[in-house]
Amino acid sequence: MLRRSGRICQFGVLGTSLFLFSISILSEPKETLNPVTAFYSYEKLLEIADEKIITETPTKAFDFLIKAKELNPNPDYRYYNILGRAHWKLGQKQDAVEAYKQSIQLNSEQTDLMLYVADYYDGIRKPVLALEFTELYLTKNPNAKYRLYTAGLLSRRIGNESKYESYMNLLESDKSFESEKDALQTTLSKHLKNRKWKEAEELTLRYIPYFPREETMYETLLLARRGGSFPTLEEAYIWVCTIFKKETRYFVRYGVFLQEEGRYLESLASFRRAYFNVLKYEPESDPFEILFLIRQSYANLGRDRDTLAIDQLVKDKKNSKKLNANLVENHLNTYRKNREYLLFAVHWFLVNDPNRVGEFRKRLDERDTEFEELELLNVIGPFSLEPMLL
Repeated sequence: MLRRSGRICQFGVLGTSLFLFSISILSEPKETLNPVTAFYSYEKLLEIADEKIITETPTKAFDFLIKAKELNPNPDYRYYNILGRAHWKLGQKQDAVEAYKQSIQLNSEQTDLMLYVADYYDGIRKPVLALEFTELYLTKNPNAKYRLYTAGLLSRRIGNESKYESYMNLLESDKSFESEKDALQTTLSKHLKNRKWKEAEELTLRYIPYFPREETMYETLLLARRGGSFPTLEEAYIWVCTIFKKETRYFVRYGVFLQEEGRYLESLASFRRAYFNVLKYEPESDPFEILFLIRQSYANLGRDRDTLAIDQLVKDKKNSKKLNANLVENHLNTYRKNREYLLFAVHWFLVNDPNRVGEFRKRLDERDTEFEELELLNVIGPFSLEPMLL
């Protein structure tokens, strides 16, 4: 009996010990083990994240990138490249580009990525940033003809004429194909005649950096891209308007193209540049066709008051010999927000009463500032940072 009681006592002690041990385990804070970081290295996590993008599951890539950053709080350029590709695959292009920019900061030898970022900014009409990354690329590849040409275009689009001239002069100093220019033009003409649009375009793009201000090259490019219905036709219009920015007809053609696309606010921008060119460079020429196109743009936009302003402007242009300062001011006060009449007033006082032109320039500048958020790109067109002030 005594033995039996002893055994019961031993079992009781053992049970109590096990219970207390269990309580102590349960009461201790649990340390969460992440199965991903526990079994995969930083390198492996980047590899898996990259695979997720390729296998059409980019959202899952972010999970592995988060774990990779936990292991390495200061990730290398590869991390940002994968992060950028995941964002891009999901259509989050701005986030992607920000990731690519961080990658370039960590590894400045990624020239292809520099061009990727530059082309993205060019595509969304941010020429300042596009030029920054194009020139960064040129520090690594100073003889890249096409990118020297692009840098020249971007420089002029932001109003940096000295830099534009520098790039153009550098390109034109290379006479490698000067002796072949006539033969090149003959070949291009044959391609156009035979409707070989792709061949004409490719040949033009290959040689345009060597003849960056040769007008026939741009005419060929426009004809080829329009004939082949290429989606890059608008790019050709922007190039030709940039290179020949004083040539009114190119802005008219670009505006008509935009009008055909139903992009009436942008077509207005191009026609406005054409009108500006007439007043500044061809003051004796007839502006009525351009004013008709501007009026048409306003009508398409439902801006009735601006259409009336253009009607008044046409009348004043036709009766210019009977105009005086009071009439111009009265009409201007009636249509004080219309850019075309304001620009006309600046031009009229510049010719007839230069001492007063300053006040009308100020009014035009104030008008553009007021509408800057709505019309910045649309007023200035390809030259987004260059005000059209006489």
